[in-house]
Amino acid sequence: MIDIDDFKDKRIHFIAIGGSSMSGLAEILHSWGYKYISGSDNAEAKPLPRLRGMGMKVTVGHSVENIKGADLCVHSAAIAPTNCEYKYAAENNIPILTRAELLGQISDRYSNCISIAGTHGKTTTTSMISQIFYMANTAPTIHIGGILPIIGSNVHVGDDKYFITEACEYVDSFLCLNPTCAIVLNIDSDHLDYFINLENIYKSFLKFVEPIPADGYLIGCLDDPLTAKLMQECGKRCINYGFSLKADYYAKEIEFNEKGFPRYNMYHNGKLLARVELSIVGKLNILNSMAAIICALEHSIPIEKAIEALKCFRGAGRRFEDRGICNGARVVHDYGHHPQEVAATIIAALPIERKRLWLVYQPALFSRTKAQFERLVDCFIGADKVIIIDIYGSREPFDETIHSKMLVDKIVKKHHMDCIYIPTMQEAAEYLKQHLEAGDLCLTMGSGTVDKLDGFIFN
Repeated sequence: MIDIDDFKDKRIHFIAIGGSSMSGLAEILHSWGYKYISGSDNAEAKPLPRLRGMGMKVTVGHSVENIKGADLCVHSAAIAPTNCEYKYAAENNIPILTRAELLGQISDRYSNCISIAGTHGKTTTTSMISQIFYMANTAPTIHIGGILPIIGSNVHVGDDKYFITEACEYVDSFLCLNPTCAIVLNIDSDHLDYFINLENIYKSFLKFVEPIPADGYLIGCLDDPLTAKLMQECGKRCINYGFSLKADYYAKEIEFNEKGFPRYNMYHNGKLLARVELSIVGKLNILNSMAAIICALEHSIPIEKAIEALKCFRGAGRRFEDRGICNGARVVHDYGHHPQEVAATIIAALPIERKRLWLVYQPALFSRTKAQFERLVDCFIGADKVIIIDIYGSREPFDETIHSKMLVDKIVKKHHMDCIYIPTMQEAAEYLKQHLEAGDLCLTMGSGTVDKLDGFIFN
């Protein structure tokens, strides 16, 4: 078995080091005294200058030359066995670890591993919990899939007591973790290129909570049917929350201000616990914030500190993130790509004072677009104008049997919405510059490259 402790004075090479998780893991190892870290990525990602500033040799573009001389190879799930650096490592007996395996080994060095899982909301909830623990001076080590403004990064290295991390279900990555506190927000159909069906996803979540020790616990949303089922069947100590009055913790007296920020009363076993105010939009973030508060309480953080931290929390990077003003219209980007996330973001935007609600959407992966086609057709209700650009293929080969225009045609036919197909980001940006008006709110959504759309809009 490969043990990361054996490579402290040896060279570790990260393939796809620019990813949020991969760059964070590299930074954690660096902080632990691992001196010889290198990496490569196919594009100049935001974390790369930071890593170079720490002395890591980071290259843009994949090449055999990048990995020659390495003693250990770490790769993300996005890297195929055909990648030239991966092939060189395999053919030359260089030990290989997956991102998930390295994350698991790092997390095992901490006495408390807080792992946040769920199809939707992981990054936001992990960020909320991280902000609470950070502001409560608990010295947590933080590993997030987005930038947390209070630390200016997606990673922060503290002492060896608390490790707070997202737990991603894709390719069963989260099964490498051994959580002492597991949080499950929801369980929904996603990554069907790997899981095939929802039943397999549920089975994976069951395995995820298996390692919870006797003195550990699962925090789960009672409103989500499969999460409720998980809590019934897992045999662990469970704490539930939701809008349902049957939950251990529930929210009532919900209000939204003109910015779409919610306020609510949080109850525990029928007794008023606190009034909570958030500085981010969305009813679903009420649920996320309750999970964060429960986690804080279970780790002896006073509720007053948790509420204070949440009121200061203004979101993680690429989660309803303001990008600028065009023609007097506000442009906001959100990473949401799953149909449920898109629908929830639209609902979150509705209370915000505005003229028209625009949405520019980039479907992610041909297989995912196929699998979620009918749900995608129905998820844009509430938007006044929708633009759908070409599918972001990423790790998949081009599939001529699925196309963004097919999605647009079905949306127009079924819902009679103002929905148009524009192939490229450049063309979409030009259209927006010509048609956005003062007072409009424009959301750009997707997990691919659409977050770069504002670069074309504001050029």
